[in-house]
Amino acid sequence: MLFTFFNCLINFFKKLLSPPFCFNCKKFIEHRIVFCSTCFNGIKRVNSFRISVTQNHWMNVFAVSNYEYPVKSLILAKAWQNRLASKALGKLVWAETNLQNVEFDILIPIPLHWTRYAKRGFNQAEEMANEISKLSGKPVLNLLKRQKMTRFQFLLFKKARGQNLKNAFIATTWAKEEVEGKHVVLVDDLMTTGSTLIYAAKELVKLNPASITAVVGARVV
Repeated sequence: MLFTFFNCLINFFKKLLSPPFCFNCKKFIEHRIVFCSTCFNGIKRVNSFRISVTQNHWMNVFAVSNYEYPVKSLILAKAWQNRLASKALGKLVWAETNLQNVEFDILIPIPLHWTRYAKRGFNQAEEMANEISKLSGKPVLNLLKRQKMTRFQFLLFKKARGQNLKNAFIATTWAKEEVEGKHVVLVDDLMTTGSTLIYAAKELVKLNPASITAVVGARVV
């Protein structure tokens, strides 16, 4: 009884000092959920699909929605160092995609180049993966490094995006023992043409995983 009382008291002060709000319209809401009911009902959902990684390897990609509001607001929030929005995006991915029905062993976030990480202070894909890890019980392993400072994909024509990411990723020295024979999930916030996911997966394919799946908050359709 005493524990319940103190727990209620803590929750009361949390709501008083930091009231829950919708991450899209910013209206105060009753519970700590990602969107209010109006914004949640506005999600433009998309089907999962497969993309080719190599001639012999394919990868299923799950996304919550297309790149429109309200999910778009969570992705754009990284520009002003909003770490909470990235965490909320991870919760949304777990709740609103088919990932819960997929067999997987580890989560691997798409890495940022160190210069971009230093500027932003966090990796949005890693924050997403950490939230999915809490909900799924599966570990997050940072087994990829971004060894090349790439330009933002949306600034490039489609033909140049693959060249931009060529040799951008490299696996860590201990990655093979963690990946070989495992079902792997790549995590990123946004997919445009899929080049980032494909080149990251190409590096992991060398390590002989059992399968690779990708999850993103949104994708351009």
